[in-house]
Amino acid sequence: MLLPMSFSAEAPPAGWYPDPAGSGGERYWDGGTWSQVTRPAGGMSGGYAPQQGQATASPYAGGGYGPGYGAAMPRQPALAGFWWRVLASILDSVILWIPLSFVQSLVLGGEVQGAFEVWLTDWLDRQMRGETEIPPFPAPVLQAFVLAVVAFMIVWIAYRTIMVAVRGATLGQSITGLRVVPAGSPLGTIPSWGTSAVRAVTAVIFQQIPLLGLADPLTMLFTAKKQTLHDIIARTVVIKK
Repeated sequence: MLLPMSFSAEAPPAGWYPDPAGSGGERYWDGGTWSQVTRPAGGMSGGYAPQQGQATASPYAGGGYGPGYGAAMPRQPALAGFWWRVLASILDSVILWIPLSFVQSLVLGGEVQGAFEVWLTDWLDRQMRGETEIPPFPAPVLQAFVLAVVAFMIVWIAYRTIMVAVRGATLGQSITGLRVVPAGSPLGTIPSWGTSAVRAVTAVIFQQIPLLGLADPLTMLFTAKKQTLHDIIARTVVIKK
């Protein structure tokens, strides 16, 4: 008769035993460590045993179940919280400030900025005189502003796509210990270029639309996997390492 592991003088032979993690099923003991393989209580015909080299949990000191069973199992990363993601976005904005300033200087040259200052001064003067009429906005200035917004969006999309597809995280996310992974995939998986592009495009476009720009990040407060709208569309989740 096999004695309980905690009272055996030596480690019991390999086999299926009640899961010490408390799942209510059985877990396979390979003779020295607990494996990651479980099955319903009572087993099933042709019960499966882990093959040589399959990942197992760390052994317990002294054998048996022992206290702290959960600590021996691999730690699962938690889903990233709202404020960690906000902090990562702020850091990314600071990091991109220099390249975006350079783009702005190229698009909004001295002549455009001068024309805008003239229009703004004229409008303020009319307001001080009590006039309600708004002076016509200079067409070249409007075109330059639209071009600047498009250029900013392209920079942001390229940055987010490349960093997530190559590293699994933007620089801001890396600094704060966050990582983007495809939903339902192994934790070490990096999103594909297509997934990264869809995620980046939707996130940047949503930021340009007032209501969507607010709803996108707030959605993670009401979803089980803490996903934003662009996460849901791209089928990704963000974890905290």
